[in-house]
Amino acid sequence: MKNFIVREWTEIISNPVTFGDQEQKVVQHADLPVVNDGLSITLRIKLQNRTSHWPSIFFKGTEDLIRTPALWLTDKSAIHARFTGNWNANAGIDAIDGLLLQKWYHIDYTLSEPKKRLDIYINSEWAGYFSIQDVRKQNVIFNDGPLYIGKSPFHHGFNGEISNFRYFNW
Repeated sequence: MKNFIVREWTEIISNPVTFGDQEQKVVQHADLPVVNDGLSITLRIKLQNRTSHWPSIFFKGTEDLIRTPALWLTDKSAIHARFTGNWNANAGIDAIDGLLLQKWYHIDYTLSEPKKRLDIYINSEWAGYFSIQDVRKQNVIFNDGPLYIGKSPFHHGFNGEISNFRYFNW
């Protein structure tokens, strides 16, 4: 009988890294834990200044509307969490609390197909959720595209620092 080790999570960025709106870190799908029905991304972020319209924090996918998971900021630095579903390519949470500049935040993005919901936590406090309504017919669509941290192929990135970026397969 063989023993198998299942990689449940990976830390992509440990210590603080500074990002400009044109900078990115790309992680290929094969280098991430296998995700079947749920994932969680946790990170610490500190914004230096406001940037372009809809700056990307992270985005996984190969097309603008293939993006599970994805996290942007609005022009007022509010969290804009999205994912692709089989009924809506742009499902998610529109805006949660604007983040202040020069302040560290801990963000947790959790998406579950079995629970049919997306949850966002800011500094360990539940800040918002999106719940799939037609649970028998509507599903989250995960993809095998690369994960972009910062600038994605479709959006500029944020200006600030990021650390403790972890990707979990639950």
